[in-house]
Amino acid sequence: MAAAWGTPGYLPNEPHFIANPNGTAEDDGVILTVAYDFNNDKSSLVIIDAHDMKTVQEFELPYMIPWSFHSGFWAK
Repeated sequence: MAAAWGTPGYLPNEPHFIANPNGTAEDDGVILTVAYDFNNDKSSLVIIDAHDMKTVQEFELPYMIPWSFHSGFWAK
């Protein structure tokens, strides 16, 4: 069974895999995602180990990014 990342109350946006340039395995690298925390109405940049899907580091952002930001469009 594949590993999964999840934190209750968080909704991650589109993940981006960053490979380790010296890596030897397919999952040798990290995943970057912006996660929206519904409980606190805040967003964080989350760095996840791609091998075991555990959080490496989380950086709280100074503003909230809506969880649907990827597909939103607003005309001027």
